[in-house]
Amino acid sequence: MKRLDESGFSLIELVVVIAMVAIISAIAIPNMIGWRGERQLRGAVNNLLGNLQLARMQAIREAEIVAISFNEVGGTYSIFFDSKTVGNIGELDAGERTIRKVTLPTGVTIQAASFSGGVAWMNYNTKGMPDKFGSVTMRNSAGTQLKLVVNKIGRLRIE
Repeated sequence: MKRLDESGFSLIELVVVIAMVAIISAIAIPNMIGWRGERQLRGAVNNLLGNLQLARMQAIREAEIVAISFNEVGGTYSIFFDSKTVGNIGELDAGERTIRKVTLPTGVTIQAASFSGGVAWMNYNTKGMPDKFGSVTMRNSAGTQLKLVVNKIGRLRIE
């Protein structure tokens, strides 16, 4: 028969359970941190893909040129109605309507934005066709890269 004052866990049982939790955590946490960086990069590229589709639809709907300008240093890009009569083509100038300004998540950067003509911007004409084609490469803090490619007819693909 068991006495009431002998119920509970022993110190050795508690130490063993704590050690097992520590070992499992040491294995799992670095993997979960890696997954987070991958998800942030994949999410940023998917957001860019959606924003390029938005830019294309806005160009068609408003019958205006819509440009996307990439800032590799700041990790941002802007989508705006680009007027040929105001300022420089491909640059967001005063008086041009902004559709969206995007800042990439922490740890994700624009590695390269390269479009035909050697510029870091592209635009869609009033029929939704790109005037420039090329790619944007994004990178996370772990060094993983994804590239979003815009071909001559405006088709988008992630590599």
